Amino acid sequence: MTVRENEVRIEILEDDVSDLDGRVSSLEKDFSIMIGKLDLLIKMGRVVVGMVAAGLGLDLGIEGGMI
Repeated sequence: MTVRENEVRIEILEDDVSDLDGRVSSLEKDFSIMIGKLDLLIKMGRVVVGMVAAGLGLDLGIEGGMI
């Protein structure tokens, strides 16, 4: 291989690496957004479970004659 062929190969590889770097950055950003949304859903689920548990506890208390 000549020096020029090697330079062309190196330029192509550098372009590929910069493209991959952009894709990885995009994936990292999308992953962070997805984890944030998942965390919010988990917190909302906990609130709903707490409300259901409180409602059931109140119903059982009234039916059991504890109040």
